[in-house]
Amino acid sequence: MARHVRKRDVLKMNRTRASLDNDLRERIHREESQHTRSTQGSDSLYGHLERVAGLAREIGRAEGVDAEACYLAGLFHDAGKFSGGTYHGRDIPEEELSVQVLEELGVKHCIDRDMLTEVADAIRQLYRDDPDLTPLAQVLFDADNLDKLGPLGIANYFIKTGLRGRGLSNTILYKFTVELTYARHAPLSLNTKTGRALAQSYAPYTTRFIHDLLDFLRTHHLSDFKVDEVEFEGLVLDVVAPLNCSCGGRINRRIWNVPGMKCSEIHLEHSCSQCAQTHEIRFCRPRLAGEE
Repeated sequence: MARHVRKRDVLKMNRTRASLDNDLRERIHREESQHTRSTQGSDSLYGHLERVAGLAREIGRAEGVDAEACYLAGLFHDAGKFSGGTYHGRDIPEEELSVQVLEELGVKHCIDRDMLTEVADAIRQLYRDDPDLTPLAQVLFDADNLDKLGPLGIANYFIKTGLRGRGLSNTILYKFTVELTYARHAPLSLNTKTGRALAQSYAPYTTRFIHDLLDFLRTHHLSDFKVDEVEFEGLVLDVVAPLNCSCGGRINRRIWNVPGMKCSEIHLEHSCSQCAQTHEIRFCRPRLAGEE
């Protein structure tokens, strides 16, 4: 009898989750379509949420953290990104908007209140960049970062680039600095043993693809971008930049830190000594294990 009850409870939970997923999917599609002004709908953001939810559940099971809470955290962590059809167009942080969506749909679908509180707290901790994350927030952080690594990470990088109307330009090549630097440090910047092991296996795909692409472009005289290992305040950066400016001038490099809302930002600028052309990128400094 007890086994029958448990099976019935599992079936009920699965139906609830399917209904919750469907409501969130429709909401995300509608709001992202409003933002992109697309009449066909978009699954870019919801695809990311699904993958992070699946990764979070996988990591949670391996780490002994409630798998359903991990799934919910992954599914809702960016649910407010296009709230009201806007992107960063409101005064409320998108993480708080994500929590609002979580609470609204969670109550509608009778999700346990304590679980909703735990998931909301994990989402807020990542926004605040808290130094002492709960186990659930650690799992969420790792899952979100793992979605940006490996074959899937590379594929989605170019999909997002295309959705923004950008092709394979020099601007994109400069930004490979971010992908390579994150891939280098991912095994040391994630929180859980499972997350670090997955990063160890994912990261070489990212590194190999970008290096192979740059080699191909140089071989066929389509660009002269190369990768330099540059140490900046105790952190090795894989800086992608051309040997020379298109005008023939020498490329100068400048790197500095800027305190950001969510993290310490690294700003990297390349400028030509001969013409006025400059390229600047900024990204969050990876926080390595043992760093405050």
